[in-house]
Amino acid sequence: MDAGTKQLADILNGNRVLEVPYYQRSYVWKEEQWERLLSDMEYITSTGQDYFLGSIILKQEQTGISPYDLQTVIDGQQRFTTLALFFKSLCLKTDDLETFEGKFTVRDKKAKTRHIAIRHSRNDKRDFEKVMVLDSDCKLESDVPSNIIDAYNYFHENIDPEKVDVDVLLNHIIFIGISLQAGEDEQAIFDTINSLGVKLTTGELLKNYFFTESTRQEYEHLWMPIFEKDRELANYWDSTINSGRIKRANIDFFFNAYLCIKIQDPSIKVSAEHKVRYRRSVGLFNNYKDLINTYSIDKKDMIWDILEYAQLYHDNINPEIANGEIPGKPGIERINFLIFVLEYTTLVPYILYVLRNVSSEEERNEIFGYIESYVLRRQVCRSDNKNFSDLFGENLILNQILTIDDLRDYLENKSEEQALALPSDGMVRKGFVNSHLPNKRSLAILYLMETALREGKPHATKLYPFDTYSLEHLLPKNWQDNWPMLDGYDKDQRDDLKLCLGNLAMLPAKLNTSISNASWQTKKSGKGKSQGLLFYAADIVTMSDTLSLIAWNEKTIQIRAKWLAEKAIEIWPSYLPEDEEDAADAEDFTFINKVKRNCENHDYTKFSLNGKPATTKNQFVLDVVRAYIEKHPSVTYTELLKVFHEGLCSRGHKHKGLLLSVDAHSKWDNKYKDRRYSVKMNGGKLVSGDGVEFYVNTQWEIAYMHGIIKLAKDEGFTVNAEK
Repeated sequence: MDAGTKQLADILNGNRVLEVPYYQRSYVWKEEQWERLLSDMEYITSTGQDYFLGSIILKQEQTGISPYDLQTVIDGQQRFTTLALFFKSLCLKTDDLETFEGKFTVRDKKAKTRHIAIRHSRNDKRDFEKVMVLDSDCKLESDVPSNIIDAYNYFHENIDPEKVDVDVLLNHIIFIGISLQAGEDEQAIFDTINSLGVKLTTGELLKNYFFTESTRQEYEHLWMPIFEKDRELANYWDSTINSGRIKRANIDFFFNAYLCIKIQDPSIKVSAEHKVRYRRSVGLFNNYKDLINTYSIDKKDMIWDILEYAQLYHDNINPEIANGEIPGKPGIERINFLIFVLEYTTLVPYILYVLRNVSSEEERNEIFGYIESYVLRRQVCRSDNKNFSDLFGENLILNQILTIDDLRDYLENKSEEQALALPSDGMVRKGFVNSHLPNKRSLAILYLMETALREGKPHATKLYPFDTYSLEHLLPKNWQDNWPMLDGYDKDQRDDLKLCLGNLAMLPAKLNTSISNASWQTKKSGKGKSQGLLFYAADIVTMSDTLSLIAWNEKTIQIRAKWLAEKAIEIWPSYLPEDEEDAADAEDFTFINKVKRNCENHDYTKFSLNGKPATTKNQFVLDVVRAYIEKHPSVTYTELLKVFHEGLCSRGHKHKGLLLSVDAHSKWDNKYKDRRYSVKMNGGKLVSGDGVEFYVNTQWEIAYMHGIIKLAKDEGFTVNAEK
């Protein structure tokens, strides 16, 4: 090994090729580093002083009869790449490509050709060469994000040829150069470099640990297709995500999750002491090495296992979920929302474990739906989640919980006093009134509810990605000027209620401050060119009925909070039996609904069928179904289910569709099931043409009547409505 100062002109001498090895990371410098380098280049030119640009490590390669000197870049890739892009742009601007070619290309005299003096790894090769072969000063476009192209374009736009001189720079950029001979131990060199502070991802360290030059073919066949196939894939693994308060590379995040799964493997028998150490994200690479060496794990077996999990991770885990559409039904997309928007990153090991070991998509989605219920209930109730890491990173995997029944049993057999208990319906109801959550979490809860409530129903406007929305306090934080208090409430009570979920709304645009703090009527209608809630929130389901209220105050906040709570309980069921406290809360909500029905904004519309006296909505729907059977006496129950499908009514755990057979009703474990269907109504039991007895849904709001009315009119029935 030899060390000493070296000028850039000596390193790039027209006969040396610098090769970036396959284990090196892609080019990662950003504008902050480009701006600093450009400033430094201007300083060198103006002063003519030597400028130290850090240390580099090059390893001599045996080239045989090669016409040039080949050296591997162990340390210095980012700087050499940036300098090449900088000098290329500068020489294009000064029409001095001859100088550039003299340093950054090498000549093969025999073949009478020139080659680029810096050979990049597969990920950056195409974009780097695209820049190197330019013959005119122009901006480049890229079909996928590319730091290489971005760096060149930055220099193209910002270099001032009057402030930088190519000859001065080549002779005054200085490195501390360390030269290694071909026979020196590459693994030891790599580990030494890492210990000295070169920031490499766990993936890069493991790649070099698993593969060497002698196993390059295995690397290209196994590792490269999963982690480094192209720039898009490399960008996915290199992207930065938030894990708690720590920002980490996505690939490090994966390797931490995989290790949590691996150490629960009963065949390895990892000790409890080692499990605690290995699950820590600090020193992750060393944890892998220690696990492999301590428990004699075959490297090749682990590689195959890692690659299978990595493919599952790539195919299912989406850190950019906030920028896309979220379905209303349980599934991996909503789990991604929990992981990356609500930052429940501790879910990932168990989610990967389920993806690997549960083959049925239906079963997986049931598990994912239950996890969503569990997490969101605890979020609404502000439960302490400090033990989530143990639950999802160890306990569920160790106990091989891979069915929805086992998961329910594991979580629901804990009493409310236990740290990981599932909150009851009553606790959720209280949470919507009493809990004060950070703005992002409140917005996320409303957004997930909105997606679920919209599922399968037509809407005037589409739901945009989560990042589009902002959170609005309906009763504003600064309420003193325009919002008189109701009798019986004081300032502290109002300030408490204004922060609860019942007072919060998701809007696709932020209201103007003058509108947001104005009176309720102005806030709804807007003023001048500033639009109000009626414009932005008219099609927001979680704002249902709110915009028709004449006043917004302490009472209506609590009414909406409890309405939201009931919707949340439908979306995120617990399967726990309701206790007396829950039942009392449910009765309280029934009372609140009665209060709401007495408000002048409530819809009292009644409907008549074929000239008969007008009836309530539930009686009208029952009459429509009866009239349909009378018109089609041979219609079967299966055919009826297609006509009166569940898409015509609101969906949720309060009922099981528009029609429900007597047999299915008897097996349904729901204490309120006789209220949900026409069991106690006169003539409430109907019979299909094939003899199936059934009931009709009684849960109707005006918003869901249009489908039934259209169906009735299409059948030639006469429908009239009256207030």
